[in-house]
Amino acid sequence: MARILIVGIGNPLRSDDGLGWHVAHELSRELLRDDVQVIATQQLTPEISDSVSRAELVLFIDAAQSGEPGTLRCEQIVPAGAPGRHSHSLSPATVLGMAQELYGRCPPAHLLTIAAESFATGDTLSASVSAAVPALKANVCSLIGAAKQEDK
Repeated sequence: MARILIVGIGNPLRSDDGLGWHVAHELSRELLRDDVQVIATQQLTPEISDSVSRAELVLFIDAAQSGEPGTLRCEQIVPAGAPGRHSHSLSPATVLGMAQELYGRCPPAHLLTIAAESFATGDTLSASVSAAVPALKANVCSLIGAAKQEDK
């Protein structure tokens, strides 16, 4: 069982919307650790709540629709109630809530975002978002390191 779950969310064919997907693929090559599981997905689905419930820390990575392009944010998130009948409305907080409701366990979680510049058709990130990716990945490593320190 992976102790830390990283979930990168986004459509890699919609420019900056693919941020989470791209970063998840990069981290899966860079973080070669048995205690880290990385999932790249175009959207959150109910099935991810099972993996969330088994982790000790969850890090969601996604592009933000608002804010100054290239601005990095990291916020702790808490479980939210179940959405309506449409899976398109699943948020990281909703997936946490589903983990709690379905499996009785909800680990600490953070949402790391970079404000997008473009959601146009394309398979590359904008310059402002690309420039912020190293800071985002450093933040991921910092959160993993802090979780490791808490175990001691």
